[in-house]
Amino acid sequence: MGRRMAGLIMAVATAAGVVGISSPARAADDAAGKAFFEAKIRPILAESCVGCHGSEKQKGGLRLDTREGLIAGGKDEGKVIKVIEPGDPAKSLIIEAVEYKNDDLAMPPPKKKVSQKLADDKIAALKEWVKMGAPYGEKAVEAVKK
Repeated sequence: MGRRMAGLIMAVATAAGVVGISSPARAADDAAGKAFFEAKIRPILAESCVGCHGSEKQKGGLRLDTREGLIAGGKDEGKVIKVIEPGDPAKSLIIEAVEYKNDDLAMPPPKKKVSQKLADDKIAALKEWVKMGAPYGEKAVEAVKK
């Protein structure tokens, strides 16, 4: 009976994220998560996002050049718009935007009616990043000069 109880406690703890699974908040500080951010996400944000959502410009009141800005969200008519739900890509507006699921929200926006949609591998990386809890590097992301 003792082994059964121990097994049950272990199963419940694992399902609750206590053992072996990082929570989105912890993942944000995780070294592997930060390495993923640096390798996969920083280049996407630098090339495609922070030119309009960075330190110099904040379209929609949104900054993506820091994790704090990302979590703070954007603004629409004074109302805060949450763009990310760390750990849940399906509830994250940033994923809806890059998937071009909504013409009014497509990011990066089309130029002269030509889609600027990110490649599928970049969208997949962004989804994985959100699932990880949106870990971020130590320094702000700077836009790539075009």
